[in-house]
This record gives sequence, C-alpha cells and structure tokens, in this order.
Amino acid sequence: MSEAPKPAQSPGYDTSEPRARTIALFGAATLVVLVIVILGLQAYVDYAREKQIFVKQLEPVSEDLRQLRAREDAELNSYGYLDREKGIVRLPVRRAMELLIREKELKNAR
Repeated sequence: MSEAPKPAQSPGYDTSEPRARTIALFGAATLVVLVIVILGLQAYVDYAREKQIFVKQLEPVSEDLRQLRAREDAELNSYGYLDREKGIVRLPVRRAMELLIREKELKNAR
C-alpha cells in the first residue's frame, strides 16, 4: 500500500509578506485625517471664543454707565465756569482745538 502524501504542516500563522504600500497609505490617510480634525477643532474653538467676546462687548450697557457718559459728553461739549473768582472757564473740546490752531497759526505768522 502506498501512503497518501501528508499535507505540509503550516506553522500556525500567516507567512506572507505584509503589504507595505497598503500600510503606508493607511498611515498617511490617518495622519491627514488627524491633522484635519485638529485644525477643525482649533478653528471651532477660535470661532467660539471670538463669538463670546463679541457678545460680551455688545451687551447692554448699565444705566449708571450711560449716565456717566452723558455727563462726560455734556462737560466736553458745553461752556461753563471752573472757577468764577479766577475767571477759569471750560470750553467745548472742538472750540478749544479751533482756538489752539488759530493761536499756533498766529505764532507761525510772526
């Protein structure tokens, strides 16, 4: 009797070479996706921060602050005495700038 050939014994694991090109492409694709995700998250965080700053700066101003600004505007844009006895007056800013320019022009003309 003739014996049947025995099948070759496999070592129990894959003996083929790994596909280096496929592994490299998968690694590169993973890297690209990771970079895109990181850049996207950074853009979102920057957008959210800018939005919060924008909302905070445009919040309604308190009534006290409005009154203060109105009082400052009134003082900057009106005439008044600072010290009557000494004759010191307050001029509107625009008028004071005009007088200063005129004074400098007169000095330069001499």
